[in-house]
Amino acid sequence: MLQLIFLAILINGSAGYNFHLMDTSAYNRYPPGRSYYLLVVDGGTVYYSGISTESKNWLCRMLGYQSYYTQNTYSYSWQQNFPIRYTNLECAGSVVPQCRYQETANYYSSALYIYCNARSQYGDTSNFYLADRSGAHTQQDYGLLMYNGGTVSGKKFDQATADLICYIMGYKDAMSWMVGRKYFTDQKNLRIRITDLNCMTKDRAFPLCTYGTDAANSTHDEDVWLWCDKPNTNNLVCPPGHRKYSSNRCFECSAGTYSPDPTSSSSCSSCPTHSTSLAGSTFCSCNEGTYMNSAGNRCLTCPEKSTSKKGSTFCSCAAGTYLYTSGEEISCVQCPGGKVSKEGSTAPADCVDCPSGTAPINNGQACSCDEGYGWEWSNDGEEEIGYCKPCLANFYKSKINGTCAACPKLATSPPLSGECQCPSGMSWDGESCMNCQGTNNTAGGVCDCLAGSFWNEETSSCNNCPRNHFSGNFSTKCTKCPINTISISQSAECSPCSKGSSWQNYTCTQCEEEEEVGNGVVCIACPDGFPPLNNDTCSCDKGYGWEWSTNKEGSCKACPANFYKDKDQGTCVRCPHEATSLPLSQDCQCPSGLSWDGRGCVDCGSSNSTAGVCDCLPGTFKSEESGQCEPCPKNHFSGKFATVCMMCPVFTVSVPQSAECTSCPKGYSWENYTCTECPENHVGNGATCSVCPEGTSPSKDKTICQKSAVDSLSVGSLVLCVLIIIVVVGIIFVTWRERQARKVLEDIQLTYQAESSTLSGGGKVKGRRCMCPSCPCSEVPKPALPERGKAVEQDDVYANFS
Repeated sequence: MLQLIFLAILINGSAGYNFHLMDTSAYNRYPPGRSYYLLVVDGGTVYYSGISTESKNWLCRMLGYQSYYTQNTYSYSWQQNFPIRYTNLECAGSVVPQCRYQETANYYSSALYIYCNARSQYGDTSNFYLADRSGAHTQQDYGLLMYNGGTVSGKKFDQATADLICYIMGYKDAMSWMVGRKYFTDQKNLRIRITDLNCMTKDRAFPLCTYGTDAANSTHDEDVWLWCDKPNTNNLVCPPGHRKYSSNRCFECSAGTYSPDPTSSSSCSSCPTHSTSLAGSTFCSCNEGTYMNSAGNRCLTCPEKSTSKKGSTFCSCAAGTYLYTSGEEISCVQCPGGKVSKEGSTAPADCVDCPSGTAPINNGQACSCDEGYGWEWSNDGEEEIGYCKPCLANFYKSKINGTCAACPKLATSPPLSGECQCPSGMSWDGESCMNCQGTNNTAGGVCDCLAGSFWNEETSSCNNCPRNHFSGNFSTKCTKCPINTISISQSAECSPCSKGSSWQNYTCTQCEEEEEVGNGVVCIACPDGFPPLNNDTCSCDKGYGWEWSTNKEGSCKACPANFYKDKDQGTCVRCPHEATSLPLSQDCQCPSGLSWDGRGCVDCGSSNSTAGVCDCLPGTFKSEESGQCEPCPKNHFSGKFATVCMMCPVFTVSVPQSAECTSCPKGYSWENYTCTECPENHVGNGATCSVCPEGTSPSKDKTICQKSAVDSLSVGSLVLCVLIIIVVVGIIFVTWRERQARKVLEDIQLTYQAESSTLSGGGKVKGRRCMCPSCPCSEVPKPALPERGKAVEQDDVYANFS
């Protein structure tokens, strides 16, 4: 085998992955088989030591070669331009490489030179390879991407991943790739080997790939088709769906043509008969009612009793038949007698017996069901082949296949219907609505049949609907009345039984027992103590009204807010829009100026008013027994023109004949419409009393709890009082001391010893006391008084009495 050693350089382009070769002269990028070559990545090299054989095998495969052969290291002067940038390189993985490494900044010596074995073919059937339209391994540069005989799911496939896979198979970059292409017939039968394949190369020197093998959430609609670039290929190849226009340009295939594979051809193939395509198509779609043959080159017409959608590769046989195939020819074969089959059956085993109690109808298309029920086929894998399903509203039981079909536009139907009701002027013909209006109508004799009659196909005339049936205009059938309704013959509609009666088997029966009431569906006995008010209502307590909760049950229900109990009917009725009421009310409250007369609000300010209630002032009500205005009792109130006094709301009281209720005074509590003063050490809000916390006492009116006088002084106030006391005491002390000092000065008579002083007479005086202003000592110099606050010594004080 030819062996090659090479230098690899990774250039960050749009694909994010692009190795190419360089020899030891740092010039040739695609050297022939020569000696060792330096591995260069992003302008740097890889430290040669510590790289496993598995890692070097992946390096060679990622560069498009078969495997690793050997390695070495050299130091050329030109390597200074390629310093070592990566160390501790490790690439592992059994399917795709998962490379990890560290970045460094070493000198250029000790870089990896690697020697790889060249490939003998593209791809490897035990790993990645490309398959042609037969599913076989191909040496072409395009095909369905395969791994170990199975397909590759491309949920996370991208351009970088496509580039790497192409290199691993021995090609260059990926030219193009698609996800979900149906490439050959048996593709859907292959196992999905690899899922979620993705190789991260952005901002990485070496790729880190991930994948899965669990195909539970993958389908062949995600299979990868790949087109790789062969080395040294300079001829322009156009992608699928295109044609070559010039030496360097590709054009899309026009509508009605296609190109399934990469090509250098200047033309696209025309679509086969009975097929079409859009511009840029890689395949043609067979028209509706046709199917693509197994070779994928012809559209054949579906056989009788079968249909197909546009682009189908098969035809679906109608219910009651199964598909029979003989080579290229197919046909729909009728199931044997007594057997049925669902639409799309493909084998004689799909023809089965109907469940017990049903029988085949319409040539085995369905099993029989009761009126208003249609046949529903079960899903594949279920034990029962099908069941009778109730036809929902706006569906009807089809006469053609016995299933529930949707009514056409403008038509409606109640549940369990055998036909649809058409709008006025139109008639139901069994499958659609026909227009019976105008001179151009071609509906036939059915348009002569009026409501209450139907068109009888056997007699070709209009016949009257029988009892308990009805029909509209232009009907072909009379519909049975719904449950709980009846009709006489020739009826256009059905009606319920009258009040005070019950319904059973389309017969109305009057309630017989004295204590029974009936709603036209059922008769029931009134509860003990609550006799019938009328033939369909039992009496109830004040504020409660009779209500039929279902067709067969009734009970007394509390009248909610804004409802009142109707005196005649005994039911809860909503107040008029301008009136309101509390829950459990007998009457509604009218706005100011209006009065409740038992049914509505009347204007008592109108001169035409004749309601006696308008004579009643606030605090009174119109009594039905006496016919007079009577005062409201204690703890009740009323406005003007009232027919009833309302009980005061909770936490309020009133005296007799009150127009309004008031709350209990503060300092009191409310209980059972009685105001009670709160006990000692409690406060009250007019509703409840509560005890004051420790350290507090009630205010005089018992509305709030407050702290005591001593406790009310704050710490700041106490500190301020102490400071004021200290300042006052200081002032008193200072004043007292100054007064004492002045007293000493005034009371002490000091002596003066003038050892060498000379008086006016020339004599000398020694130790003379100066007692009066006329003494000679007046000539003695005046000494200064001591400073304020300074201690006074007697020997230092001189008196000057001059």
